Amino acid sequence: MKRTYIFLILCILSIPYFTSCKQKTIKTVEKNVSQKYYLSSDTTKGKINIDINVEIPVCYDNKIVLDSIRKEIISNLFGDNYINISIDLVVQKFAADLITEYKLNNAPLLEQLDSTSLYTFNNEHVLEGFSLLNDERIYSYGINRYVFMGGAHGLSNVNYFNFDLRTGKKITEKELFKDDYATKLSELIKVRIVEQSIEDQDSDTILNLEDTDFWVDAIKPNGNFYITDESINYIFNPYEIAPYYMGQTEVIIPFYRLKDILKPNNVISYLTDKEINK
Repeated sequence: MKRTYIFLILCILSIPYFTSCKQKTIKTVEKNVSQKYYLSSDTTKGKINIDINVEIPVCYDNKIVLDSIRKEIISNLFGDNYINISIDLVVQKFAADLITEYKLNNAPLLEQLDSTSLYTFNNEHVLEGFSLLNDERIYSYGINRYVFMGGAHGLSNVNYFNFDLRTGKKITEKELFKDDYATKLSELIKVRIVEQSIEDQDSDTILNLEDTDFWVDAIKPNGNFYITDESINYIFNPYEIAPYYMGQTEVIIPFYRLKDILKPNNVISYLTDKEINK
């Protein structure tokens, strides 16, 4: 009787586990850590600040698709060595490894300086991972990372990933656009940079890209985009199409502006056709 009772309890407790993934969109959990580590007892000699806040996919109807998406996201958040680490531990492990690397790189240098040195060894690693479009066909995910390892300034990068929920694979430009898309899309991106500067009253208006510090010849599709209900949005990180001081450039391209270069019946046609035919 006691053994039967225990079995029933275990069955009840397991129900949420086995039913929680019966859903048509990606479910995520949020993992975060915020740490400071000082290089020595003298807190003026430097520290590393770590601030991580990421969403990690944990649930979807198709486990093969879920595993493929999660593997890609964890690899890009933390690196390939973290793919098989428990979701509950991966963020803490990554933070601990950052601290270890910080000590290995900077402690020997600190020991070479005398106590009167004003030099400090400050590092920073800020990491965000977040869901964007999340419906029954597409899952889009963004990674925003800021790293400072000394010098004049840190470096911020944003990268986006769009997944086909039928396969778990990334959606690429070649899947969305016709074979001759590159030149036409490059010109459209340039046009939209100008148009957005006019639409944005808080920024300097651009009338001609040639009169700016943009590296015009470098402006072309880079595969770094995310999909919304109404548009495909490209991001260009510092040094990609312009000097560091100009920061990141986001280019929003409404679906109707892309209709001439989109492949028919592509993976986002259910979004584009609805928007274009309004």
